[in-house]
Amino acid sequence: MTPRPGAAGLPRLTVDGEHVPPAHLSRLVARTARDLAAAGAGPGWIAALACDHPLTAVVTALAAEAVGAPLLLDGAAPARRVAAAAAVHATAAGEPVVEAGARPPAVPEGTAAVFWTSGSSGDPKAVAVPAAALAHQGSATAARMRITAEDRLLLPLPLRHAYGHSVLRVWRTTGAHLYAESGFHLRGTLTRLTTEGITSLDGVPTMYRMLAAEAARDREAARLLAGLRIRGCGGDVLTPALYDDFLAVTGAPLHDGYGLSEAGPNVALNAPHDLRPGTVGRLLDGVRARVAGPRHEIQIASPGMMLGYLDPATGALDRGAFTADGWLRTGDTGTLTADGWLTVGGRLKEVLVVHGETLAPTVVEDAVRAADGVVDAAVVGVRRGDRGDAVWAFVESPDTDHTAVAGRVAEACRRRLPPHARPRTVRVMTALPRTGSGKHDRVRLRAWASDAMAVAA
Repeated sequence: MTPRPGAAGLPRLTVDGEHVPPAHLSRLVARTARDLAAAGAGPGWIAALACDHPLTAVVTALAAEAVGAPLLLDGAAPARRVAAAAAVHATAAGEPVVEAGARPPAVPEGTAAVFWTSGSSGDPKAVAVPAAALAHQGSATAARMRITAEDRLLLPLPLRHAYGHSVLRVWRTTGAHLYAESGFHLRGTLTRLTTEGITSLDGVPTMYRMLAAEAARDREAARLLAGLRIRGCGGDVLTPALYDDFLAVTGAPLHDGYGLSEAGPNVALNAPHDLRPGTVGRLLDGVRARVAGPRHEIQIASPGMMLGYLDPATGALDRGAFTADGWLRTGDTGTLTADGWLTVGGRLKEVLVVHGETLAPTVVEDAVRAADGVVDAAVVGVRRGDRGDAVWAFVESPDTDHTAVAGRVAEACRRRLPPHARPRTVRVMTALPRTGSGKHDRVRLRAWASDAMAVAA
């Protein structure tokens, strides 16, 4: 697809409701590119995006591309860092400022971007991605969702994570108008839908849960959400309960998919014209998948594939995630139809094993969320030697009577789950911990549960 550029050769951009004139955007990109080059960023030498301001994020991505520097989306990985030749921060006005770094080891040839995986189910890893993978992501996603220069894309997600950056690639590919937001605010999002002619909204499940609750109270909110052509949902698992709740209150479906930083991130997508509820969509053009081994692991071959995991200390690539014949082991379980529709069962590392039976955490989470007063839930298992997992439910609720909430959760689980699947412990809190990309931080939750069990033993 050929973008329809603005006056300065760049697609249209609005940040937090303020239109960015193309000439101004072009000047910011040119200035930042000069500063990056002066700091030593270029082919093999990283430029790091070190803030979440959407204007600085867009400018940094374009400037790094202009000087040929690998773009590091520098997420929260407290124990590990990838050294960069230059880091880009935002001024108080939200414009980029370049800070030179020490001369780091060069990254492997062909690296165009480095994404941190979220670390929600293990240690964060630095994913090295080639330019061809980024180009495929933009074009294949745009083609599947039929996005053109006429679309208006609302993005209340960080551009410093793979999901947000994939929308940026679609914007660059199609010339659509991007409305980038500093964060998700319920009223602000609905205002944009009211005034800006938005055609596509991208968000995470927590965001759509809040929008569904608002739509249940406000018919105008339901009408606005139903009027969108695309309601993209990613970043975490879209549960059947949330899908059904959103559909019930708006009359319109969510468009989820499947992906991971190592392969796009988008691998399969449900599109408005190409939707199969209960699946995560059909494989994108050019993507192949297979289900391998006794545990039915999804493995991927794609033009959007990473080069490997980048060692922060040496700059070397680790390709241990690939099979001997070059397929990516995703660590996810699932099924695949002959015509390319993919269904995901869960993470191999997160599947619960109770009394010899495997159980997806999402099944328990849906039962927990059915209790009155529960906003969200995350379920983890703590291994008890050869006795399988102890199931813990962490519950987000504004209700200050945590004992009453826990009682309602227990009752909801008794009605919906067999005895072995019911949580052993329910812990109520005002907010669940999350990673920078909005996923439940299961590593932290599992550690809390393990510590509590150790104290009680």
